[in-house]
Amino acid sequence: MTGDDWYDEAFEAYEVLSRKVDEIYIVGFSMGGLFASHIAQHNRVDKLLLIAPAFEHTHINRLARLNLRPEGLAEHFKLKTMDVVRSRLPKLSLQAFNEFRAIMDAKMPDYEEIDSETLIIHGTIDLLVPYMSSVEAQRKMKNCRVELIENAPHIMAYTENHQHTLNIAAERFLFLDMKTVLE
Repeated sequence: MTGDDWYDEAFEAYEVLSRKVDEIYIVGFSMGGLFASHIAQHNRVDKLLLIAPAFEHTHINRLARLNLRPEGLAEHFKLKTMDVVRSRLPKLSLQAFNEFRAIMDAKMPDYEEIDSETLIIHGTIDLLVPYMSSVEAQRKMKNCRVELIENAPHIMAYTENHQHTLNIAAERFLFLDMKTVLE
């Protein structure tokens, strides 16, 4: 499969949904967040929830952007994140990585053109996507806020400690009026 195949599948799901409902909420995690943003830039989306969106990937020469503090490293060791990454690296093909980079280049949204009410949730110890890329995106978007979850990794939805925090933030955003939440 190619990155375009992945995106086409997401866009087809959007088209099916848009024919069935009056309000459209899209939730995207990681690369799905990139796709959701691109869809929202070009189509009507009422609410956009992005979880660790892949607006950037960690470059070896830019590791400082991860801003890892000792407590963040301790959290990674506790969650065995390093073991998971280490076990997956040999299975990652260069072709898959190149597809990921190509689709990032092709589908990177123009943040200023996204009108959707948007919440970005990002963990502060994400090793794959620096949380600062979400902070920078929020500064350019019209109707967006960022919620950072301290010591949460990229896969925060799969960690007991952070899953609850993520769920509460998502539910408040999706099911309550944003103005009510901000007051």
